[in-house]
Amino acid sequence: MKQALYGTTALGALALMAGPAAAQDGRISLGVGGYYENFFTAVVQDNDDGNEYNPFNVRHEGEIHFRGETTLDNGLTVGFQAQLEAITQGDQIDETYLYFEGGWGRLIMGSENSAPYQMQYTGPSAGLGLNSPNIAPFQQISAAGTSTLVNQTSDANKITYFTPRFFGFQLGASYTPNIDSTGGDRQSAGLNTSEDEDEYNHFFGGGLNFVESFGGVDLAIAGGVEYGMAEDDDINPDTPITVVAGSPGRWIAPEIAIVDGQIIRTRWAAGDPAAPDCLADLQACEQLGEEQIDDFVAFSGGINVGFSGFTLGGSVLHSNNGLEGDRDTLVWDVGATYGAGPWEIGVTYLNGETETAGGDDQLHRVELGGNYRLSPGVRVVGALQYSNDDDASANREEDAWGVILGTRLDF
Repeated sequence: MKQALYGTTALGALALMAGPAAAQDGRISLGVGGYYENFFTAVVQDNDDGNEYNPFNVRHEGEIHFRGETTLDNGLTVGFQAQLEAITQGDQIDETYLYFEGGWGRLIMGSENSAPYQMQYTGPSAGLGLNSPNIAPFQQISAAGTSTLVNQTSDANKITYFTPRFFGFQLGASYTPNIDSTGGDRQSAGLNTSEDEDEYNHFFGGGLNFVESFGGVDLAIAGGVEYGMAEDDDINPDTPITVVAGSPGRWIAPEIAIVDGQIIRTRWAAGDPAAPDCLADLQACEQLGEEQIDDFVAFSGGINVGFSGFTLGGSVLHSNNGLEGDRDTLVWDVGATYGAGPWEIGVTYLNGETETAGGDDQLHRVELGGNYRLSPGVRVVGALQYSNDDDASANREEDAWGVILGTRLDF
């Protein structure tokens, strides 16, 4: 899970994390670190679904990091990290990887985020954050994007390399063999399948950022790209399929029909009497359903500028979501913070838009936030957030307000 560190850039955050332990005899001694955050939230949301919701909640999130490293006689540094979810999650063990580091750069192998993800800069926030936050107080109704981080491969097992930094510039590249259900938790045996419907393999990611200071002005710029190949589900469109009465289309699986030798995905289940005649009306099927999957492509970029206690910045992501046709997602954010001593305040705005069969889903969110550092590892955080969420397919729009107050611990 993304670990937000309030009031820091991505590279500055690394300096705040406790370094891994190394034994004097060259053997690795594990150290423990991580974070924990707990927030009280009060939310007022339209909730046009007819249900009643409790506006109050206590939410928490955290991870415990086990890490260690050693430096060999030849100067090569070898290290390891495993992240245990402090809260019960579907992936109870999160990122787990080893790394090699020297004057030639850094090589990471295991379940860790990709190079463009790690190298990105987003709009700064002094509160809970809007860009892929650990805790989201609102109930989202649309399919609009909420992050400018390239994260399609997430923590799937991969190889990542970062160059040394030259004159402020650094390059990063990642290769992910597979991101199916066994890609992220691959252990020691078995093979990944490569003909899975709606899945991808052979992901390549690249990132470039520039970090430098000029006369009291700190500048950080990043750009990234990720490409993944759609798997071939190896369905033969010429295979005759029994047509269920009332559904004249040639259905080969739930919500998949064949039209003129092309596989068309629709919202209708196989045999549904309400399904349109795909063979007679191809346009109706295309409009009502989803197009076929395509190779996944995403681009991202971000910038942060810091001076005299101020940090200004923003970021953007564009993705085709791995689908043909008009199914793209565009997300961007901007933010500004000011910090003096233990105090920090800021405002952040995020805009997300995703094309769907029923129109463009849109999301607008604003946060006014602040935090106070009680010690290097303890922060009190508060925020006021507003959300406008529009589900075009359902012709449904909801406004929401939220007040968030809590504490974050870094150790």
